[in-house]
Formats: sequence, C-alpha cells, structure tokens
Amino acid sequence: MTRVVVDANVLVSAVSGHKDSPSRRLLEALAAGRVEAILCERILLELDRTLQRPYFAARVTTEEREQASAVLRAAVDIRPDPISVAAVLRDPRDDYLVALAQSVEAEAIVTGDRDLLAHVGLEPPAITPREACERFGLP
Repeated sequence: MTRVVVDANVLVSAVSGHKDSPSRRLLEALAAGRVEAILCERILLELDRTLQRPYFAARVTTEEREQASAVLRAAVDIRPDPISVAAVLRDPRDDYLVALAQSVEAEAIVTGDRDLLAHVGLEPPAITPREACERFGLP
C-alpha cells in the first residue's frame, strides 16, 4: 500500500474545496483505506486552527469540521510529532514534515506548499494532490 505524509494545506483544501478536487479524492481514498496516510498531532492541530479562521469558518460548518477530524483520526496513522528535526528546507517550520516522512519511510509528502514542491532532491519527494491521484490511480 502507498504510504504518504499529507500536509495540512491539502487537508484544508479537501474539507473546504470542490467535491471533485484532487485533494478531496485523496481524502476519500484515505478514508476508504486505499492510501495509507501518516499524520502527526501538529498537522491535525494546523488543520483545525486553519478551518476556524474566518474565511474557512464561513465555508465549513462546525459539523463538517468535526466530521473531517473524526474521519482522519479513524483512517490515518497518527504518530508523535517529530522531536529531532534537521534543517532541510528554506522554511524551517516545514522541516517537521520531512522528518516525519523520513521516519515512516513514506513514498511522498503530499502538499500544495511551493517551497516543498520546488525543493530539488527532497527525499521523499513532495508531490501535489493531483500528482498523488495520478501516481496512485485515484479516479
């Protein structure tokens, strides 16, 4: 099975965006067990905080937010937040994603973050939700 780390920005897009978006299709694949996702509490906290911001709160009901959180907690493997994090990226706030992905031997980090996507030689590689859908055969 495919193992990925999914960035909070992809999850926010899945919950708040168009129902046919690649992010939503990836979330549905996670919920159905077709893709193994590894998250940590920091990712889930970022998701929850972001969805409570006024822009998203106007588009996502409390019920939808709680349902998404419940689905994720039931469908994904939640690991402890990485403690030892090497400086890899231009933005050190995202280094924990790389540390998490490396610690679980993920195939990829699924993200919409341009810095991660543009980082040459990143291991595992960062890919977009669209690339994830294509790579993992998600309709």
